[in-house]
Formats: sequence, C-alpha cells, structure tokens
Amino acid sequence: MGAEDFTVRARAFVELVDRAAALALPDRLLAVRAQLLDVYTAALSLPLDESAEDVDAQTSPMPPRLDFGVHDEYWEVLDPYIEAEALIGALSDDVADVYADLARGLALWAADKRDAAVWEWRFGFDIHWGDHAVDALRALHRACNPNR
Repeated sequence: MGAEDFTVRARAFVELVDRAAALALPDRLLAVRAQLLDVYTAALSLPLDESAEDVDAQTSPMPPRLDFGVHDEYWEVLDPYIEAEALIGALSDDVADVYADLARGLALWAADKRDAAVWEWRFGFDIHWGDHAVDALRALHRACNPNR
C-alpha cells in the first residue's frame, strides 16, 4: 500500500461522511466503522518523511455533523497507560476530526502537493486523527454488536 492507495481510501471516507446522513442509523454505523477501519489500516503504510514542499497552513473544511443517536456519546480514557477518570467522547466529534484532517490532505493532493499531503496525513495520524479513529472504532464496535 502506498500514498495512491491511501488517497483512494481517504476520499472514500470523506465521500461516505458527506452522504452518510441519508443512511439509516444502523447502516450509518456499519458503514462508518468499515471505512474508518479501512483508512486507519491504510495510514499504517504511509511514510513519515519531512515534506520538502513549503505550504501555507491549510484550513480544515467544515465536515457534516453526523447524528449517531443514542450511540453518539461513549465513555473513554485518553491514555490507556495513565490511570485517570473516564471521560465522555462523541462519535460525531471523532468522525468530524478524522474527516477534517483527511480532507485537508486531499486538498493538498489535488493541488499537486503530494509530499505535503502524505506528510499531513501521516503526522496527523500519529498525533491527532489516529486517536479519534481508534476511539470511534471501539465505540462503533459496541454500537454495531447486535448481542450487546
């Protein structure tokens, strides 16, 4: 897997979120879980190289806010290696953050600033959107489980 493959998966995630409000809630939960896992897995293959391209800071597009109903809020800990009180997370916030970071890289990619796009995606994966993806995946795993 490489940058081209990641771009396809990032675009698929963004496009899903753009149209997900039209899906019934059970279908929305399943689709977001599948696409989120796919883009997370693809990010593991992205190189973490400094970009030689000098780009202005990119603003994040406003992602659509998805309604996850009773499944939106969940309990989480920020760092599983530090004992701390559980906090409330929100699937809608997690999905919005992943969307914004992926869309920012897609804008760089479309502007033919590919090294900068790859750096943006990988750096964001390690410090920001990867955490949101993992948090959301755990909640989505539970929400999609018919036996819970």
